[in-house]
Amino acid sequence: MNLFIYLLICLISLAHQSHLLGRSSYSEQVLNYIMASLPKHGVLRRDPQGLVYVKIDNNYIHKLIEFIKGEGFKVPPYFGEGLHGAHITVVSPEETIYHAIGEISECGQVVRFHPKNCTIVHPPTWKAGEKAFLITVDSPELDKLREKYRLPKNKYDFHITIGIKAVESANSLEDL
Repeated sequence: MNLFIYLLICLISLAHQSHLLGRSSYSEQVLNYIMASLPKHGVLRRDPQGLVYVKIDNNYIHKLIEFIKGEGFKVPPYFGEGLHGAHITVVSPEETIYHAIGEISECGQVVRFHPKNCTIVHPPTWKAGEKAFLITVDSPELDKLREKYRLPKNKYDFHITIGIKAVESANSLEDL
């Protein structure tokens, strides 16, 4: 009987490790696609509400959603009249007001970034039960920009939101 339990535990452990390896390679597939096929730069912009962001190629969403839509993720509501499309938030409208940020002279300039990893989060300001699939990015240029305008270090990594979903449809991508 002890041998049976031991073998069962080994099989469960092996299945769990295979599942995690699948997640790891899944994340690697997304990052490999980005590195091979998508630009790692965008243009700094500011909207009338004060959002400062890097406008990036919309294929960051249109192409990468294909990797995760089978997991229940949908395109974020960033497209249409007056919306930003694929982007990286640099300064929120609330920060612009709170810190009295005036003109951003760097708007219109090209900003480079480097994709770091894939992650799934529960954004605290979103409706309860929603998840976001993010590509976190590193950009010394964006860090310096925030520093220049005397803004505190971001609470969260700079990121690109690729997809969103309700928790009810959550399944296998919980931890990439």
